[in-house]
Amino acid sequence: MGPNGNRAGEETEGQDAIEHLQDHESKNTEIVEKNLNLQSIDQHLFKHVSGRGLERYKNAAKNLIPIRRKKKGEKVRSIDSAGLFSIISYSWVSKLMYKAYSKGISINELPDVSPYDTCTHNTERLELLWNQELTKMGPEKVSLGRVAWRFCRTRILFFSIVYTGSLICGFATSTLFMRKLIEYVQSERRSYTEGLKWAFLLTATEFSRALLLHWAWGLSYRTALRLRSACCALLFKKIIRLNYLGDKSIGQVINMFSNDSQRIYDAIVFGPMIIAGPITTVWGVCYILWVFSPMALLGMITFLLFYPVQYAISYYTGYLRSKSVNISDFRVRLTNEILECIKLIKMYAWEKRFSQDLLDVRKKEQTLLLKTACLQCLSICTVPTIPVISAIISFLAHIAAGNNITAAQVFPYITLLDSRLRSSLTTFEYGVECVITTGISFNRIKSVLLLEDGRILISKPILKSQAVAINHGTFACNAFDAERERRSHVAEKERQNDLKDSRDKSENEKLSTLLHDARYIDVLSDITFEATKGKLIGICGHVGSGKSSLLLAALGQLRIVEGQVMRDGSCAYVSQQAWIINATLQENILFGAQFDHSRYFKAIYASNLSQDIAEMPGGDQTEIGEKGVNLSGGQKQRVALARALYADRDIYFLDDPLSAVDTRVGAHIFHKLIRGALKGKTVLFVTHQVQYLNHCDDIYMMHDGRIIEHGTHDELMKLGNEYALMVTAISANDETDFAMSMDEKIGPNLQSVDNSLPDKENEVSSPGTDTNTDTATENDEILGTPVLTIAEDLQKGTIKVDTYHSYIMAAGGYFFSCIVILTFAISVGSSAFSSWWLALWIKAGNGLNTTAMHYNATTELNNINDNPDFWYYQAVYSSTIGLMLFTSLLRSLVLTRATLKASTTIHNDLFQKIIQCPMRFFDTTPTGRIQHLFSRDMDEVDNKLPISLTSLMQNLFVIFFAILVICLVLPWFILPVCILAIVYYFVSKVFRVAARDLKRMENKSRAPIISYVTATVQGLSTIHAFEKETEFLTKFNCMFDENSQCMFMCSIAMRWLAVRVDCLSATVIAITAFLVITLQGELPPALAGLALSYAAHISGVFQYTIRLASETEVKFISVERINHYLRTLVGEGNISQRILQPPSGWPVAASIKFQNVSMAYGEEAPIILKNVSFNVDAGEKIGIVGRTGSGKSSLTAALFRLVELTEGKIEIDNVNISEINLGQLRTKLSIIPQDPILFNGSIRSNLDPFKRYTDSEIWLALEKTKLKNRVQSINGHLDASVGYGGDNLSVGERQLLCLSRALLRESKILVMDEATAAVDPETEIAVQTTIQQEFSFCTILIIAHRLQTVLLLDRVLVMNSGKILEFDKPYNLLKDPNSEFSKMIAGANTVENK
Repeated sequence: MGPNGNRAGEETEGQDAIEHLQDHESKNTEIVEKNLNLQSIDQHLFKHVSGRGLERYKNAAKNLIPIRRKKKGEKVRSIDSAGLFSIISYSWVSKLMYKAYSKGISINELPDVSPYDTCTHNTERLELLWNQELTKMGPEKVSLGRVAWRFCRTRILFFSIVYTGSLICGFATSTLFMRKLIEYVQSERRSYTEGLKWAFLLTATEFSRALLLHWAWGLSYRTALRLRSACCALLFKKIIRLNYLGDKSIGQVINMFSNDSQRIYDAIVFGPMIIAGPITTVWGVCYILWVFSPMALLGMITFLLFYPVQYAISYYTGYLRSKSVNISDFRVRLTNEILECIKLIKMYAWEKRFSQDLLDVRKKEQTLLLKTACLQCLSICTVPTIPVISAIISFLAHIAAGNNITAAQVFPYITLLDSRLRSSLTTFEYGVECVITTGISFNRIKSVLLLEDGRILISKPILKSQAVAINHGTFACNAFDAERERRSHVAEKERQNDLKDSRDKSENEKLSTLLHDARYIDVLSDITFEATKGKLIGICGHVGSGKSSLLLAALGQLRIVEGQVMRDGSCAYVSQQAWIINATLQENILFGAQFDHSRYFKAIYASNLSQDIAEMPGGDQTEIGEKGVNLSGGQKQRVALARALYADRDIYFLDDPLSAVDTRVGAHIFHKLIRGALKGKTVLFVTHQVQYLNHCDDIYMMHDGRIIEHGTHDELMKLGNEYALMVTAISANDETDFAMSMDEKIGPNLQSVDNSLPDKENEVSSPGTDTNTDTATENDEILGTPVLTIAEDLQKGTIKVDTYHSYIMAAGGYFFSCIVILTFAISVGSSAFSSWWLALWIKAGNGLNTTAMHYNATTELNNINDNPDFWYYQAVYSSTIGLMLFTSLLRSLVLTRATLKASTTIHNDLFQKIIQCPMRFFDTTPTGRIQHLFSRDMDEVDNKLPISLTSLMQNLFVIFFAILVICLVLPWFILPVCILAIVYYFVSKVFRVAARDLKRMENKSRAPIISYVTATVQGLSTIHAFEKETEFLTKFNCMFDENSQCMFMCSIAMRWLAVRVDCLSATVIAITAFLVITLQGELPPALAGLALSYAAHISGVFQYTIRLASETEVKFISVERINHYLRTLVGEGNISQRILQPPSGWPVAASIKFQNVSMAYGEEAPIILKNVSFNVDAGEKIGIVGRTGSGKSSLTAALFRLVELTEGKIEIDNVNISEINLGQLRTKLSIIPQDPILFNGSIRSNLDPFKRYTDSEIWLALEKTKLKNRVQSINGHLDASVGYGGDNLSVGERQLLCLSRALLRESKILVMDEATAAVDPETEIAVQTTIQQEFSFCTILIIAHRLQTVLLLDRVLVMNSGKILEFDKPYNLLKDPNSEFSKMIAGANTVENK
């Protein structure tokens, strides 16, 4: 924390730049068009134009006009319309401050961010300078820091001029006018007029110093705001042009936008202030030579020697900070991965493992934080001590040379050192630290800016009939990220060491070179591909054959090694795992386009979303959570299809969009959307489902990154190669499945179920639903409203006492806190004692004449060297050096220990609390909000709050001792102090209320930015395909401008307080000066000098302390936010239930019994499962089917206790699962989710995170899931890297790895959510066979999306509206033509035959 000012303000929600086109009326469309036109006008007016000379400073020069009237129509005064007097005094913001204090303010009442401070304007400038630097220096030598200097050097130079003016006024105050005033007190012969003259000049220069200083601060705030906005917007602009992040993780990117952006801001605010150090040092040397003997320079030398020490401390602190930032990046990335995969982590009971991983990382971070904090606290604590020690050495050296000292010599010099030089040294130290740490931040941002855009040159095909063509193309993608690269280097190094004796040096060098060159890996080879305009092109192949890569290559999103890509027409893309944004369902479909009634409802019908929308609480205005959390896999895919259809493009890239829906819905989409609505369009259709391939105009079959067959369906069948073998095998398997289901023995009659419903043919057979989409209705009903995301509880008013109490307890309790405070009192008190003792020594003089006022006449006679007690005074005065050094060191160590213990305790408690929350918390809380807690808020608690506390406690005691000394010397000072205290209190109270609200707004507006960046990175392929980069950049700029608006106003509020309190402090100097003049002849000059010295000291410290108190309170908002979660979050599990220990080896038989089970997603939410009862015998294989909202996934949630039951119970082997430990229950169950979830690490760590299995067991599991050959073909084999979310594997490969994980787990109960939806049919047949063999003794519940899957199962459970409709053997249900299951099968067969 620097010597001045908070660098941030409060929070508000981010605004959308993409208009919310949710009304169908033309009026709204006109408003939108009007807004867009105004926006384009603004961008045109304030567009950066380079090379305009002095003209570009025209707007800034207007602020130098002394008085300017408020613009017409301007509701709130902005800085652009303020005059010089208003800017210097910050009166342009006074009205807002008083309104915040009396009524409170909202984000809409803040003045708009200046057009010259916006992201758009400043990014254009910075990008131009960056491109010039890149062209001139090249990628190897380019410097973002140099670009930043060119970006803001003019404003920094102007700041330096103003800031130097304030320093000159400060010098004049202490070394000239104060000295003259004390000399006046020492003399008997001078008139009151002369004394009043010096007092007036002293006061005037102090007022001037304050005004110039705070004007300089305002200039630096605005400069910092512009550079911060420019860097973040340029970073986002670069990210949105990338196809992938290279070696950067999402955690690192989040840290760049949250922490690095703040460090850039701090560097511009505090960095230029380092000029104060050299200037004040030179002035101090000149003053010593002017007033003292050359021997006194020893003190200044001591002071100067501290500069390199401070620089070394700052440099080493920056070094430690860079290391801790890397660990923080990894911690944030791991936290993000845990949040993304929290459902699987809970269902597999892996909380402890991931918690331990995170806490281990935190422990490493804590070690570095301890070293960093010790250095920072030592620096902060010694900075106020060094000037005093320097003064003591100067005086002792001057006296040792046989010279006398007087009050007029001593106390101005003490003021110069203690007030001016000390603040300069503090500023210098923090400024250097900010510059060093910002250099690290610049390098991190630069590493992203230098990443390859990945865009390839796409030309138009030579033949006009071609829509897409690839000619002998070879394409590559990143082989591994930084962490994977590090592990590969480590593994290679170990391998080389092991084979050191058998390989020569050249061979090792060759291997190292190959490893270095393996940055990219070929994924497609020798691809020759053609898609004719208006044709449906089918693409098929086994898992990992390169089908998705072929689409990305045609889209221009893979790095081309050789060959050519040609394309003619606009594109739409539906990825294999649908990308959904946190917005309404309608906004997800419109995707920023204008609303067209006919086109919109055509897209909804063709995508089979009509009934889904009808069942949503808000219809198409229902909010969709992050990553589509309240939609099922099928619904997400259909929303993505509707988005693509609504976009009305020329070429459609569909990456297996029907794998997540059942046969009926798939047939509807294929015939109504792909062959119907897209008729005449070019469609590249990846699919595993053979029944659709014979409808394609042309078919490409992939294998191992190559096209192995090409032709029509009939042509390929005649050839009898791979394609024909695949189709024949699948067709034979389907016929066998159906025959086997028909040959089953007739089972018992349809099981009677008390809660069965009468037939509702129109609901079950409706083609508008896929059978896996109950999650949508269930999650919508969590709140019973269209809004899913729960708004953050924005605290108001003062920080509650409970927040401070929780921090004190985390730091070690009240007793230890009292020890910390005591060490500060002793440390500051020792410094005050040294000044008091010096005053007594000077007052004692030669020890013979201690009466008052014959100083001019008896100066030579009243020499302190003649005092009989000279050695006594000197010994005591000298000993204060050791006392100050010892107490400074002691308090720094004690405070560091307390604050670090507090931050570690808070972090660990918060993580443990969050990871133990039920799933409903994660479904309704944006990930960005949680990430903000662990990134920005924890950075405040780790790094900023300890420094604020150190400075605050130090300054509070400085003020206390200063006022105490002045009141002891001048008892009349008590009366004006009381009056000033009232004014101080009122001003600070107004400020504290406004600053708190602004800071909360700033924090709140920051979280949506993090969520938006995360969502953008996850959807880069879709954004590029739809060419929506500009819209996303515009929205980001608007969100960031809103955050900048709050941040700037919070900083300006700090200055508003500072300038007023400094003016009041100047009044204190004036009062002290006039009291000294009035009491001339009665007050000893030594005590008069001591009082004036402390009065001047208060001037600098008082405003900073009041502002620091508010700033510290503002920083406690981060603690308040964390404490709010710690107090309000409730862990999962039924706390009222007693925990029982199940029998040893439980479960043995693995029978499951649901007895009158009712369940709701919340206390006030509607019932989802309604009195459900059924039994599953040991080893049975049960299929669960049903329409949207039927409650299938709720059965899984109830079984895994993701949601506690409202009524009834579930028993496994006659043990009530609600009475046993959650972890114990979940370790006995396994689930294979529809959306495969993998973690960043290796294949081994994903399959065996607890290292329980041997390599042979893992290889056997991979062999059973047909992945062994694939893993063996990868470098590293089991230790091969798995990217973030498994992004370097195909979706099918991810699903098979999840299946392998379940095989290794060997649970008696397995839940499968269509675990083979994304694999090719041939692999699916093999995997289904493996499941039947390997899980033959397991109880399996299969949530079926494709009805053929359940025909071979023991029984089928048909759900409807949270109740059981039918439960019997498939054969018995098929015998009854009126059964719902029979109707579903008949409908599926009809659409297949069709």
